[in-house]
Amino acid sequence: MKAKIRVTLTTEDGERFYGPGVQDLLTGIRKYSSVKEACTVMDLSYSKGRSILRHAEAVLGYQLVKRQRGGATGGSAVLTPKAEEFILRYQTLADSIHEYASERMGDVFPPGNSSMKEG
Repeated sequence: MKAKIRVTLTTEDGERFYGPGVQDLLTGIRKYSSVKEACTVMDLSYSKGRSILRHAEAVLGYQLVKRQRGGATGGSAVLTPKAEEFILRYQTLADSIHEYASERMGDVFPPGNSSMKEG
């Protein structure tokens, strides 16, 4: 069995609002200065990407991306300082959890443990 650990942040009610996908979307926006381009690279529809951003912003209570509408030269997007800080904090948390999980995975789910296979 090959297990994967995903760090997903939820509200107190269990509603997901931030995880690896949102992190990748934000880093793509940073790289391309465009929500649309970041969505394209992720094979995500632009409307879905915008919806994900709006939801995360609503839960967090602050803007993650400053957008400038397109025109003859096209639009642009930049991450807010709070978004940059959140990306770093999330990555720090995710890295710590992955490190701990990697260390513990073999103890909790030993290699070759037949009880993990479907019977």
